[in-house]
Amino acid sequence: MPTIKWNNLIAQDRVKELLGHAFESGTLGHAYLFCGERGVGKFAAAVDLAMAVLCQCRDINRARPCGECPSCRKVLSYSHPDLHVIMPLCLGAEHKGGEGGALSEEGWALASASVRERIGDPYRIPQYDGIPHIPVEWVREADHAVMRGAVEGTSGVAIIDGVETMKKESANAMLKTLEEPPPGTLLILLADRAHGVLPTILSRCQTVRFPLLPPEVVGAELCRRFDIGGADKSDSGSLFGESAGETLSSGGGLPESVAAAASAGSLGLAISEYENPLREYYGYAASLWEGCLRGDWGAAAAEADGLSASKDSYNVCRNTLSCLIRLLREAFLKKFGRGGASMNYINHGSPGGLDISAAGGPDELSAVVRLAQGAVSGLDARGNATLVMAGLVCSLTEALNVEKQ
Repeated sequence: MPTIKWNNLIAQDRVKELLGHAFESGTLGHAYLFCGERGVGKFAAAVDLAMAVLCQCRDINRARPCGECPSCRKVLSYSHPDLHVIMPLCLGAEHKGGEGGALSEEGWALASASVRERIGDPYRIPQYDGIPHIPVEWVREADHAVMRGAVEGTSGVAIIDGVETMKKESANAMLKTLEEPPPGTLLILLADRAHGVLPTILSRCQTVRFPLLPPEVVGAELCRRFDIGGADKSDSGSLFGESAGETLSSGGGLPESVAAAASAGSLGLAISEYENPLREYYGYAASLWEGCLRGDWGAAAAEADGLSASKDSYNVCRNTLSCLIRLLREAFLKKFGRGGASMNYINHGSPGGLDISAAGGPDELSAVVRLAQGAVSGLDARGNATLVMAGLVCSLTEALNVEKQ
């Protein structure tokens, strides 16, 4: 079998080795769950792998995907009949015109446009005006198409992004396909965290974990994308070239805004933060933490109520919780991290640091982080922002003041 060519996937050498070996040896599984932080390369890897599987290049010695055959061009334009991509959408009234709120013609147009935009820039994290979810009829349509079998060639690929946002109805619609897919089928499911995926889905997939990216790699790619400091953008075709990781060492450091964004360890998050700085959300997160730390239920509750009462409560609360998790991670690295490498993941541009003395050791701090991650999952599951934030404040206040009670 030909080797696989990673056109979009940045770094992630272990993932490349794992999937590359399976592709080259003809032992790819039928269902994979790619899990890891948003923007670390899960979707980029899924697109590269899908293109490689569907590539129809006749040169057996050439790496896949070739990027030139009709199949590769169809994948890039999202017009390949054997590629099905599903992702969360934030639907307006105009997108739901069918029976029972099914997708209207405008809704299907939004779905197609969203996928094409995602394939065009797989590291850019979609921005939503509300709480996104995966429409069940989209899952059913893709399920029927996959079960029908390949139209061109012998393989069919389905990519489901944000699988943890699926409701049980949507998950049940794809279980039979996961259990008994047609020959040549490849299902790639993407989730931020494996524990947020329904057990019935998780048990049917091989899990591939995507770790955070080295900040120097993220910083180099940001420089290249935004033409900062004369970064070399000559690498052809791919988002990432072999020389990209050298930008920092040869460039004598990065602008503060780039270094701060790169500390996230995620290119997708770094792009979002560079374009829309999160400083105010770091402030909200610190205030929320301080109220819980003092056991001041009134102050913490007032902070949470203010966030959940915002016009765009989903994004405001989610950004605040994401910043809280990052601040906790940075505080953990400062206290327990070893060596200089861990310090690269600290955003020195964020406002101050968090006092984690009351959180105890690593196990206790991990439990606190899980509380915040659970609140994020609650928001993503279309939970009421007021109730989610109130529950988090109660849990955090109790966890941080257990010895005072």
